[in-house]
Amino acid sequence: MSIATFKKAIQQDEYVTIGGGEPTLHPKFWEMIGLSLGHAEGIWLATNGSVTDTALALAHMAKRGIIGCALSQDPWHDPIDGKVIQAFTTGGPTYNTRENNVDGREIRNADTMPGPIQAGRCDWGSNENSCVCDDLIVKPSGIVKGCGCDDAPVFGNINDGYPDLPENYVVGECWKYNEECAT
Repeated sequence: MSIATFKKAIQQDEYVTIGGGEPTLHPKFWEMIGLSLGHAEGIWLATNGSVTDTALALAHMAKRGIIGCALSQDPWHDPIDGKVIQAFTTGGPTYNTRENNVDGREIRNADTMPGPIQAGRCDWGSNENSCVCDDLIVKPSGIVKGCGCDDAPVFGNINDGYPDLPENYVVGECWKYNEECAT
C-alpha cells in the first residue's frame, strides 16, 4: 500500500488495524505507525516476529499501551526468536491475553484460536456471523471491501473518495451471513 492510500484509509476511522502478510516488512512500516499514532485513537497489528528488533519494539509499545499487537505463533511461520516470545508473554492464556486496558500484547496460537483458521473464508470463529475481520478492509490498491473474505463485495476505491455503503450494510458482521446485505 502506498503512503498516499494509507493516509486516506486512516482518515476514515478512529481505529487502525494494520494487516499483512507481515506488515513489518513494508519499507514504510514505521512511517505508517507514526501516521497512525498521529491520527488514530487505537492501533492494532499482528506480526509473525520475523524481524526480531522490530518485534521487540512493538512488544514494548504494546506493553505500554501505545498500540495493540499480537504475535502469531502457528505451524505456517518460521520459528520465532525466544526473546520475541518472551517480550510478548503476559502470563495469561495464549489467545486474547489482554489482562488489563494498558497491556496490549497478545500471543495468538493456532491451537488455541476459536474455529478453523482459513484465510479468505467467512467461517473463521465460533459465531456463524464472524469473520477474521470486523470492519471494512482497504486493500493495498485502495479497494474497499465488506470484509477480508476473498469474495466479499467491493464498495469502491478509497483513492476515489470514501464510498457510500449500502444502507443495509452492517459493520462487524461478515457480509456473507448478512442476508439483507448479501442479496
